[in-house]
Amino acid sequence: MRLAALRFVGLAVIAAAAGAGCVPPSSAQAQAEEDVVAHIGDTAITLGDLDETWHREDPRGRMETLLGVYDERLRVLDIIIGDRLIDCEAEARGLSREELLAAELPPRTEEVTEAEIEQIYERNRDRLGGRTLEEMRPEIRQLLERQGPALALRTYMDELREVADDVSVMLDPPRQQIELTAGDRSKGPDDAPVVIVEFSDFECPYCGRATATLAALMDRYPERIRFVYKDFPLPNHPNAFKAAEAGHCAHDQDMFWEYHDRLFAMQDALDVESLKAYADDLGLDADAFSACLDDGRHAESVDREMAAGRSLGATSTPTLFINGRPVLGALPLDAFDRIVREELDAAARR
Repeated sequence: MRLAALRFVGLAVIAAAAGAGCVPPSSAQAQAEEDVVAHIGDTAITLGDLDETWHREDPRGRMETLLGVYDERLRVLDIIIGDRLIDCEAEARGLSREELLAAELPPRTEEVTEAEIEQIYERNRDRLGGRTLEEMRPEIRQLLERQGPALALRTYMDELREVADDVSVMLDPPRQQIELTAGDRSKGPDDAPVVIVEFSDFECPYCGRATATLAALMDRYPERIRFVYKDFPLPNHPNAFKAAEAGHCAHDQDMFWEYHDRLFAMQDALDVESLKAYADDLGLDADAFSACLDDGRHAESVDREMAAGRSLGATSTPTLFINGRPVLGALPLDAFDRIVREELDAAARR
């Protein structure tokens, strides 16, 4: 937290320079998709053409770039909002900004602890040229003490944001258009305001963690989330493709989710014989399941879902989309919860 504060301070200064007061300044109009960005003779190339080609040629790179831009904009927006909330609070209390901060920041400025100094030293030991903790302690302490007011400022901004009832954020994250079909393996209401699509791999340990997290998330929001599972078996997982086929075979018998849970519970044993044994254990028609798996009946279905994932920028698992918003990796529950709450708030405003 303390190391991040230096960057935060610089942006807070920029935010203050952008204009004080409770009314935000107008923003510049963004370039529209139909705007022309180049000509070849009489042929116009639009921003939409550029973006379509970028999506086709490098979907992963495009997705990561757009996510990075969104995250930076959101971070700066949070600072601008906090900065203006401070100005509004100062006005409401009849104080100058300087007087307000002089009263509110000291109680929120924490003392530097020895544990923090040791943590900073251990994180940077390889870059310190062999200097010992004793040699570095004064410099590290001085650095952390300089950052103290910045962290206090951030804490105060967060507190003002929590009690403010007139702050609305309309900055929309990047989204992907994901085709859903009647045959998709899903649970939750079809008309749920939040749709989570996961491209996953039964042999991927990170997908196993995400499975538990997503189950907990759906428990928090019953009837508010529809979850759709799609296959993306990775080539470095030798049993993953056949396990994906097996999932479709279980779906043929309306037992996909029970089978899904069993495979993630048994990720170390996904050979064909084990896949068949799990189907038998769960009470599926063993002969029909074995014939389905041996025939490779759903290999094309797996290939189609993989192709869809690649077109959306998926290269690793799990890759998730929450109402089209890309989410890369097995994030903690609170991170997923935050995104779901944002989507529910946006749905309520519409």
